[in-house]
Amino acid sequence: MFVVFVLIQQVNANAQVFDGTVKDAKTNENLAYVNVGIIGKANGTVTDDNGHFKLSLTNSNSDSLRISMIGYLPKTYLISDFIMHYTPGQIIMLAPAIHQLAEVKISGRKLKLAVLGNTTQSKSTDAGFTSNKLGNEIGEIIKIKRAPTFLKQFNASLAHSIPDSIKLRLNFYSVKDGLPDKILQQQNIFVTVKKGQEQITVDLTPYNIVVNDKFFVSLEWIKDSPGPGLMFSASLFSSAMIARETSQAAWEKEGLVGVGFNVLVSY
Repeated sequence: MFVVFVLIQQVNANAQVFDGTVKDAKTNENLAYVNVGIIGKANGTVTDDNGHFKLSLTNSNSDSLRISMIGYLPKTYLISDFIMHYTPGQIIMLAPAIHQLAEVKISGRKLKLAVLGNTTQSKSTDAGFTSNKLGNEIGEIIKIKRAPTFLKQFNASLAHSIPDSIKLRLNFYSVKDGLPDKILQQQNIFVTVKKGQEQITVDLTPYNIVVNDKFFVSLEWIKDSPGPGLMFSASLFSSAMIARETSQAAWEKEGLVGVGFNVLVSY
């Protein structure tokens, strides 16, 4: 996999807009929905269907640019170094991530089924994405009953219908200090929400996601879509919604409203 950056204009003395294309190093195919952004800042985006993106970078000795996608090792660059050493047609190599499935031991007991998380189907209380930036991500922390816990199905209720289909990415993270930490799945899980749809249901069994502690589940906005935003059923005084504005931005807790995301599990 590699990224080709082309400097297309200088906005001012310090800011530059970069036009890039992300490709797979083995197949040379363009890669859609790669996260590109400044770590901890609300300046990021996601590549489009053809692997293209545009991002404005301001020279900084402290900020870092991160390019990442599930299944590949991310690359991180100090922005000042990246701009200083930039040359037209620059190639950045990203090595595929090699994952080894962890051994999971379970006793001879019969596994139990449970639905964990927020099961609200409210039409009067709702919550949606916090911005219209690609890479905007919202979700909630879910506590488990026993380890190991096997994730079988993701569910969410929509508070309102949408005029056109929307493409999202479903993500699962470990939790550290009350916020999302490391991605848990080894494959991208794409979700298309269609016009008139009231429920989102995703079969998770092909992805073999096993958790041993509380986890964070989120939906990520990865493709521009016309019309109003997607609104989910929500409830007050439940587990607070957590969001980040765009790719690589910092996570933030969003008030007292919990979004209606839940997961069918066995344990």
